Amino acid sequence: MNRVKKITISAASIEEALELAKSQHKLLDGEFDFTVLDKGFKGFFGLMARNATIEVKIKNNYYERRLKEFVEKILGKIGLFQVRVTSNGRRFFIELNGANLSQWIDKNKEVVPAIQHLATIFVNRISDTKLCVDLDIEQLREKRRKTLNEVVEQAILKVKKGTKKVILEPMNAGERRIVHELVKKHKDLKSYSIGIEPYRRVVIEHSQNNGEQS
Repeated sequence: MNRVKKITISAASIEEALELAKSQHKLLDGEFDFTVLDKGFKGFFGLMARNATIEVKIKNNYYERRLKEFVEKILGKIGLFQVRVTSNGRRFFIELNGANLSQWIDKNKEVVPAIQHLATIFVNRISDTKLCVDLDIEQLREKRRKTLNEVVEQAILKVKKGTKKVILEPMNAGERRIVHELVKKHKDLKSYSIGIEPYRRVVIEHSQNNGEQS
């Protein structure tokens, strides 16, 4: 199981340190491992006493649960839906399914990138390691990928025909990675990102200029 955060807790006993860690960080049993750094010492008649110290290593399933709760809270007013969160290393995948959810998204196209952006901010606030979040709704990601491929192919064609550069619409980090991979197949072209989240865009141009991919 991956662990993306470590915390050190001290208390009068190991048991109290564990309870303190659970209450402070909203941990449930099975969502962490711990190592005893110092068993502590009760002392003699209260003298020379020393707290016990443990190092708690938080597992990915903790972040999966917290992300699930966070997204469910955001989408609570939509109606019936299901949230599933999985992870692979430092990347977390949120899948949403529900009656008429895709139709609702079609009418509110800014919702998906906004939720993904908020979920990314949320999970990184409770972690000391940078984590990435990808959100998919009723397998719309695959449909989006096909559309994205067409958009990138058209942009590449424009640049090859003489357009100085093409700036694509704002995309999330996952979509930008797809664009970069597609452009890499063309040795005379390159891509890089500009702007700030959630309005970061990919630029495609000839490879003689400098740029940064992300």
